Amino acid sequence: MNRVGLVSRFYIWLCLLVFIFSITDVLGQKRKGRFQDRDLQISLVPGVSTNGLQSGWYFNKFSINLFSGMSASSQHLEIAGISNSNILSGSGIQIAGIANVVGTNSFVNLTISEERERMKQELDKPMMHGIQLSGLVNLVRGDVSGIQITGGFNQSYGSMTGFELAGLGNVIYGNLIGAQLSGLFNIASRSVSGMQISVLGNVTRGPLGGTQIGFYNKNQGMSGKNINPPTKARSLQLGLFNFSKTMGGTQIGLLNVAKEMSGTQIGLINIFSKRPPKKASKSGAPIGLLNFGSRGHFTRLSYNDQFVYNIERSTGNCSNCSDTQYGEPLNARYKKFNQNSIIASYNPSGRQSSHGYWALGWRFERLMYVKFTNFPKRNGPQNGAHFLAWGVGVQHVNWTREFHAELSLLTSIQASYGKRVNLLGSRYLYLTARLNGYAYENRDFQLDQPLTFFTHNSDDMNYRVWPGYTIGIQI
Repeated sequence: MNRVGLVSRFYIWLCLLVFIFSITDVLGQKRKGRFQDRDLQISLVPGVSTNGLQSGWYFNKFSINLFSGMSASSQHLEIAGISNSNILSGSGIQIAGIANVVGTNSFVNLTISEERERMKQELDKPMMHGIQLSGLVNLVRGDVSGIQITGGFNQSYGSMTGFELAGLGNVIYGNLIGAQLSGLFNIASRSVSGMQISVLGNVTRGPLGGTQIGFYNKNQGMSGKNINPPTKARSLQLGLFNFSKTMGGTQIGLLNVAKEMSGTQIGLINIFSKRPPKKASKSGAPIGLLNFGSRGHFTRLSYNDQFVYNIERSTGNCSNCSDTQYGEPLNARYKKFNQNSIIASYNPSGRQSSHGYWALGWRFERLMYVKFTNFPKRNGPQNGAHFLAWGVGVQHVNWTREFHAELSLLTSIQASYGKRVNLLGSRYLYLTARLNGYAYENRDFQLDQPLTFFTHNSDDMNYRVWPGYTIGIQI
């Protein structure tokens, strides 16, 4: 006799034995109004098991369900080919081919009086403490403490303390303390203290104290060092699109949006409120090409040691402005701004190129305007009479009329001083000291360097470092 025949006969005899045990148990037992303990349950489907038709009344230490099984609770290990169903709670390990469900509240084969008695004896909320492994669904109609792993969806109607891994998505209707990882999305309705990582999106309708990584990230608030009251918790959003109502952490993405911003935004486009955040000690810093909600923006026209013509336009914010009529800081001598500039430069002639050379780039700069009084109308001309600034920038230098992709980067670290003058209105004349670094591939094109601090040449890259200057007007 082949192995297939032996296995078939084994399952047939096992099914018959389970059926006989279940019929014997039904005929021999009296209906009881309380839960009972059993060491082992073997079942085919709910109602056809060694615990009889009333399998939902039993707390089983071990349960083996060929297809599906039901119990009041599984305490150590429960295995099913299709599904495991626990009415009250679960602990230990649940393994199912399709689904694990805790908190079914099933009243199958019970009289009305037994249903009422069960409702009195049930806990306020089903609980799961342990590990759930399934092919498609893990569902708990209450709190979870442990691990849920599935190829489809994990869902908890309460809070989650632990770890969730799903092929498609994780949903928690309460708080998350731990981590959610999924192929598509993660949702924690009340709050997140931990980590959410998915391909598509992560959402919490409450505060975030941790990390969200995904294509789309959203929360109601992000903890950080500038939030009132101060907290040691830190938060991060890393994705293409990041949204937060009160953002005190860090957003890194293509588009970052915050209604109140006291943290750091790093992205191509940053959007934030012009008004100082109400729930923070100071505003944060936007770092990007375009910053909407900008304050303190300026236009500069300048000449420097490398380019005859330079124009730059900035966007950014004020980091210590007060929410008063004039916005002057209450307890600081300087009014501080974070500014991001887009820079275009051109030199019409040079020994390296008959057509001249040009560059496009970006700079982040910290500006501090002196403040003499909180009441500008009384002593207005002295406020902002001069400024100090420092920052870093990078420009791509092009030696032909078209943009070329080969390595040709001019970087700079600089410090500036500006003085306000009455020149066609209120303007600033400023002087900048720069430390330039130029990394390039083509040795035929080199920027003029009267005084070089450092030189490096190789087949792949050449590098020069030298001091420079800028003279300009700020409008």
